[in-house]
Amino acid sequence: MSHDDGGAMLAATHPFEPSRSDRDDASDSTRRQVRLQVVDDHPAVRLGLVQLFDGQRDFVVESVCVNAEAAVADAEHQAIDVAVVDYNLGGRNGLWVCRRLKRMAEPPRVVIFSAFANDHLAACCAVGGADALLSKGVLGSELCDAVRSVARGRRLLPRVSTPLADMLRRRLSNDEELLFGMLLAGIPRADIGEALGISEDELDSRAGAMLRELEPLPGEAPLPPRRGRIDTPEWAPTAQGRRLPGGLTAHGHSTQRRS
Repeated sequence: MSHDDGGAMLAATHPFEPSRSDRDDASDSTRRQVRLQVVDDHPAVRLGLVQLFDGQRDFVVESVCVNAEAAVADAEHQAIDVAVVDYNLGGRNGLWVCRRLKRMAEPPRVVIFSAFANDHLAACCAVGGADALLSKGVLGSELCDAVRSVARGRRLLPRVSTPLADMLRRRLSNDEELLFGMLLAGIPRADIGEALGISEDELDSRAGAMLRELEPLPGEAPLPPRRGRIDTPEWAPTAQGRRLPGGLTAHGHSTQRRS
């Protein structure tokens, strides 16, 4: 872990370099397959990711979803080890998905996979609880190695520059600045809750409020809070299924395969 005036976080090497243990595990045919969820609203990207992961002996794609609500619904009904989630989903974004997944009894690891994987998004990923941030410009092998690494418990978030961290802090209250610094530093959330004397639910609520201030780009207005319970989904998936390559079936909001 690197520290840089409170504006640091665990840094992934770019291009991503897997450890030797990651390579060894990938070649071990006796190791349990990593169960994956793919969430992306672009059909070509979705299909490309499914084909990439299907080509790995240690991966099995359990769920393929086109939007945030479907991703959460699928994960509530089947075991997922790692979710690879696009940030821009056309409605609720990938960090909304991440925060919902992390509330589950057995939360999966979450990789935010975005065409805009800059240090601003990295800071938001740290607050949102993501385990990794990767650019859609990486090689397929780099993405697969990153998935293996987060499945083993590693955290792969790019470093946030000190000037950007300072700029984002100015959007927050004095109380929030301390929590922001701890999240950027990669301190485990259980340790943060203990140090600040707050519950897991309160920590999650504060992180959600912070994200509404942090996510907008400079010049954009903060996102307004939704009415009623925070982050309660307002949806009901409908529509008939259609067949996709590789035995996947699209059900309106999501495609899903069970092994």
